[in-house]
Amino acid sequence: MSNPFVDQRDLVDGNAVVRLHGAVLSVTGADRAAVLNATLSQSLLGMAPGDPREALELDGNGRIVRVVHVLERDADTLLIVDGARGEDVLAWLDKRVFMEDVVAADVSAEFAIYAGTRGFGPDTWADPWPQIQPGGFTYGAESVPDWSYVESLVPSGEDPPARVVDVAALDAIRAVAGRPSRAEVDDVTLPHELDWLRTAVHLSKGCYTGQETVAKIHNVGHPPRRLVRLHLDGSDSEFAVAGDPVLFDGAQVGVVTTAGNHFEDGPIALARVKRTVPVDAALVVDRDGHPLAANQEVIVPPSAGATAAERLRPNRA
Repeated sequence: MSNPFVDQRDLVDGNAVVRLHGAVLSVTGADRAAVLNATLSQSLLGMAPGDPREALELDGNGRIVRVVHVLERDADTLLIVDGARGEDVLAWLDKRVFMEDVVAADVSAEFAIYAGTRGFGPDTWADPWPQIQPGGFTYGAESVPDWSYVESLVPSGEDPPARVVDVAALDAIRAVAGRPSRAEVDDVTLPHELDWLRTAVHLSKGCYTGQETVAKIHNVGHPPRRLVRLHLDGSDSEFAVAGDPVLFDGAQVGVVTTAGNHFEDGPIALARVKRTVPVDAALVVDRDGHPLAANQEVIVPPSAGATAAERLRPNRA
């Protein structure tokens, strides 16, 4: 049985990878960039071979449906969707193609998806996080920890040139970086709640499904929840897991979305909490009836959104 701390160190040092299970689609045709650009939240025009982008599929209310990693190649565009079935993603995309020159194919069976801090092979998606992408925005003023992450597509049947460790080893590393993933998404999650306007949303590229809600909240509203990082008490060897309630003054105000025991930072978690929870509130995570003290670090502040109102405030410094 492997040591989780050794696995984490090897991941950080580039000596290990995790295996992801998801969909890989190949999209071809002269109109593919235009169709994908009108469908997803990120600008996908003008991509050169090798360019990676992160995008979201949103519903009509601006809620996150899928997280899509986009990789441009010479003859096609690859869509990597962790945790999805290729047939489902293909059916979703087919519904958005009418008379355009676009053909999508499910090539999931041709690849295995490996993730780590270094890439290998010709088809690698390098995560743009945490750099704010053109058209992006962040509400937080806190410095963002370093984060290096690459997804490599390896032909099925071939082994990666690194040790494969349990995917759970990635959780604590990602929590330290404050990096959202599909683990932070439920049926009503908005991009603003998770700081995802930083890399996955282009605020001025034009219409796409959910764009009106994204713009409205960004300009005049506030998302109802916000992402926080929690440093947890591990003195009793009790550790939080995803789904544990987050409490403030005995009432539930949120839920743990990702948790782990980091090799340097100790027990740590990401959680969605109500926007109105004070940033200095002493929180508690309920681990199956065992209370874990949680020190809160702001990732998305309560003031997120309403940027137009802030610009128009008469006494603004």
